[in-house]
Amino acid sequence: MSKILACELHDYIEVMCLYRYSVLITLNSGQHINGVFSTTGLTDTPIKQEVVRGKLVNGDDIEVILTEIESIKVLNENAQFSIVHF
Repeated sequence: MSKILACELHDYIEVMCLYRYSVLITLNSGQHINGVFSTTGLTDTPIKQEVVRGKLVNGDDIEVILTEIESIKVLNENAQFSIVHF
C-alpha cells in the first residue's frame, strides 16, 4: 500500500498550481527541483501514486510524486504561503 498525503497538504499543492507559483521543491532524497507546476494527477504505473506536474526552469516537463516531497518553498513575492514542510 502506498503512502497517502494529508488533506491539508493537498491544499498547498492546489494553491501552488492555481497561482502557477515558481517553487523550489526539496525531495526526501535531498534533491532540489525548481519549476512551475500546474496540475495534479496519478502515475501511469500499476501502483497509482499522486503526482504534481509542471515544467522545470529549463522548460522540461516534470512529474513529482507527492509523497516524495519534503518541503515546498515559494519563490514569488506576496504568495499565499512561503514554505511548507511535508
